[in-house]
Amino acid sequence: MGLISKEKKRKRSERGQSLVETAIVIPVLFLLLAAVIDFGRAFDAYIVLTNGAREGARWGSVNPELTELQVQQIVIDDVLGSGTNIIDWSQFGIANVTVAGQEEDSEEVTVTVSYNFRLWFGGLIGVPELTLTKVSVMPRWRNK
Repeated sequence: MGLISKEKKRKRSERGQSLVETAIVIPVLFLLLAAVIDFGRAFDAYIVLTNGAREGARWGSVNPELTELQVQQIVIDDVLGSGTNIIDWSQFGIANVTVAGQEEDSEEVTVTVSYNFRLWFGGLIGVPELTLTKVSVMPRWRNK
């Protein structure tokens, strides 16, 4: 009888241990989940910027008659038409795209695309936004 009462007493004293452990671990797990979600959104935005920069550089390299403004518009149209719905592109425009090398004697076209990406959960870690930048360089295509 003494052994059974000691076992019951020990179990009663450990009854809240699981609750305390869960209360400590759950916030950490939620923070990790939030970081994974924001990382996925930022990675998606980076892929969209990469494709836009590459598309603009390609159009500029094979079409030397295009102006810098036309190449910028090609990049903007590509980014805004990407089909992604997890990123707010409403602030994306001419100021986010620079084009160099559309001059006649240029050997390569360089398109730089940048975007200030707002994190959903960045306030939790003190980083409210990231600046994503992608540079694409393509040699000038010449028909010889």
